[in-house]
Amino acid sequence: MRSDKDARPVRAAHASSSPAPARETGELSPVWRLIGAALALLCLLLLVWTAGHVHPEIASVSAAPLPSAAPGSPASAPAAALALNERFSQAVENEVHISALEDITFIRRSYSIPESALVAPRPDPALFGETDDPNVVQAVVDSAAELLEGQTLAWNKDIAFMPGSTIRYYCDETILAIAWKEALGNSAVSFGEIKTADGSQIRRYIANNSYGSDVQLYASDMARDVNAVIALNGDFYAFRKIGVTVYARQLYRNEGKSLDTCFITADGDLVFAHRGELQSDEDTRRFMAEHNVIFSLSFGPILVENGELKSAESYGSYPIGEINNIYSRSGIGQLGQRHYLIATLGEQGPYNTRAQLYTFAGYLADKGCEKAYALDGGQTAVMVFDGKPFNRVDWDSERTMSDIVYFATAKDAGEGAGA
Repeated sequence: MRSDKDARPVRAAHASSSPAPARETGELSPVWRLIGAALALLCLLLLVWTAGHVHPEIASVSAAPLPSAAPGSPASAPAAALALNERFSQAVENEVHISALEDITFIRRSYSIPESALVAPRPDPALFGETDDPNVVQAVVDSAAELLEGQTLAWNKDIAFMPGSTIRYYCDETILAIAWKEALGNSAVSFGEIKTADGSQIRRYIANNSYGSDVQLYASDMARDVNAVIALNGDFYAFRKIGVTVYARQLYRNEGKSLDTCFITADGDLVFAHRGELQSDEDTRRFMAEHNVIFSLSFGPILVENGELKSAESYGSYPIGEINNIYSRSGIGQLGQRHYLIATLGEQGPYNTRAQLYTFAGYLADKGCEKAYALDGGQTAVMVFDGKPFNRVDWDSERTMSDIVYFATAKDAGEGAGA
């Protein structure tokens, strides 16, 4: 082992053999040259890495020209080093941002229709379709997975569709609508299933947009006028003086003592009030405020409530709708959140039997409706798809009426694909 005394001469020898400072000799020692070469190689590697990793859009902004300096001047090396350092920092920052963006979930654009809009957005004609092949419709359904939000459709490709009938459909990112026919109990039953992105897409329109107007129009004309994707006759409020009529949040008639009422909320939910439940205008307005009601349908009775089919006895002596007679039928139901089923029952071809209301109610319950409500039947019962009647209307002739309930897209056909 060396003593401290032995070590001191060694340190002295190293000191005496070290290269002279460059400022004195004007030359760099081999050690400094090696260090310089290593730094130069590192800089070159950084430049190569930066060129391959800087995001193109960012690089076009951040890769500014280096500060001007005469080659070989004292300022040129520090300026180049500073610029390189800035590029390196920017490249690292870009990589961090890109990695962060990769973890961000795509945020779907939300759509809605203003309550005050008298006409809904225009559907895209190219998105309507008609086929007798259920597999074609299934492909459309599969493409609407995001809109369906995990909900299961009543429609499926294994349904025993009415022979000779076709299936109609429309689908964009805000609405899926499918209409089909089945022969049930020797009746022709037309179903329309709708899933919307927003509660504003279920709407009511009264003829002339004026309560109490003497104007009556065909449902198909009204549906075309308001750009409905699919529509159903309403309650024909102008034909009688009873019932609760709410339109555009305004209470116009409050005679609900003998009729069940179906209110539609801003969220697109069907909310029922049983006959006699709302005794006064104050009661009805309080109910409207509590449930954020936009409009009402007043015909009835309630057919399905809380997923349970109401008994025929519960109808009692219901004053309208010919409930115990053999009659053409119309109704609306809710399957889930912003998910609806509308239906009509009547005659078509060899299927020439109409039905009592309870039989019709059973068909809606069998399709999975959590809620269902009867609308005006007979010749008034009509479903309209793309501006044309889908079911066979009694006597093959639409009748004029005072109102419809309809479903609309919330994305106007004039909007670009990237809108």
